[in-house]
Amino acid sequence: MDPISITGIGVISSIGIGRQAFWEGCCQARSGVKPINVFDTSSYRSNVAATVVDFKPAEFMPPMVYRRMSPVSRMAVAASIEAVADSGLDLKTLERDRVAVLMGTAYGSSSHVDQFYLSLLNDGPRGAQPLLFPETVSNAPASHIAMYHQIQGPNATFCQNDISAEVAMIYAKSLLELDVVDVALLGGAEELSEILYACHDAVGGLNPIRVNSSEEVCPRPGSGIILGEGAAVLVMEKKASARQRGARIYGDLASDACTGDPAAIGHYVNSGDPVFNTCSQAMDQAGVKSDDIEHIDVSANFAKELDVMECDQLKKLFQRAFESLQVSPLKYLIGNFGAAGATRAAAILLGLYHQLSLPKVNLSALGTDQPELLKWIPSQGNKITHTLMTSSTFGGGSASLVFTRSK
Repeated sequence: MDPISITGIGVISSIGIGRQAFWEGCCQARSGVKPINVFDTSSYRSNVAATVVDFKPAEFMPPMVYRRMSPVSRMAVAASIEAVADSGLDLKTLERDRVAVLMGTAYGSSSHVDQFYLSLLNDGPRGAQPLLFPETVSNAPASHIAMYHQIQGPNATFCQNDISAEVAMIYAKSLLELDVVDVALLGGAEELSEILYACHDAVGGLNPIRVNSSEEVCPRPGSGIILGEGAAVLVMEKKASARQRGARIYGDLASDACTGDPAAIGHYVNSGDPVFNTCSQAMDQAGVKSDDIEHIDVSANFAKELDVMECDQLKKLFQRAFESLQVSPLKYLIGNFGAAGATRAAAILLGLYHQLSLPKVNLSALGTDQPELLKWIPSQGNKITHTLMTSSTFGGGSASLVFTRSK
């Protein structure tokens, strides 16, 4: 079967706007976590998040195009514009009904949902703001991408909490392998709103850290999640067509595995078996063993329940001592958000292409309450052929993907 390759990348993130700035932020282990200044946090247990700053949609599209979009749709469309340009594709020469748009998002535009609901409460059904309503549906970002690029093929949005973008990626790969489409724009987008922040605070999920604007933000591992936001879009196509048109290939999505298991509301599967099983399945499908994996990108998010569980399963899977196993918890830099999988995949693919490992930490640092153990090992130039990406979400979902360097 013809491998599935990634030929374009677009990123809007808290550590850099645009693919190049994002990659530089990754290499430097630059943290996007900072004090929030877009809404009042005085009543919350925390006042930090990995927010996107200095994003100017006018640098990507005309004001008439984005003026009615929500923040999440603006970031998604901007990322898609960069990804398409980066791929070198001329969409005018393609059959538009054989191009897919597949996005993941956990909450969509929570800010517009909140604003519309408040207008309904304050002004009644006849006074509710109609211009807000189109952005309250989760598939708004994918729809805006399709409209902007005049794409008429399959259009789907996946909402599966913290593995939303991973599921979109898996579906995109299947559509290409089944020859339903020739090209897929896939990705994930999420915005940080006050209502979303308040909900996480209400259930005690936030990392209890408060700093002023001049202090360095040093979250304590294992104490609660740090929320984030951002968007990433990847262009996927069959390797044969990519090579035929002389496209730059960042890497291949060699295999994937996804499962859902029962878990308590707001919690992960206690046993951790889904992580072990999906990793094993993905590596088996890719035809690689644990010793063949040169890099591991984990979904650790500062929540002790997830971080310790992943730590235990990776130690079991790779059968190595803590001290010799290093991983990249990218969410420690970009924050935790439902569609972060697309941003993490972008980082992995850039690492494969440039043959630079992402900054890593010792596995033993995950889930501890000792911040002094969290020491980043800078990016290093070395041979990277296979990268394993693990993803878990509260509610029981788990996904694993194997990315390989293109040959």
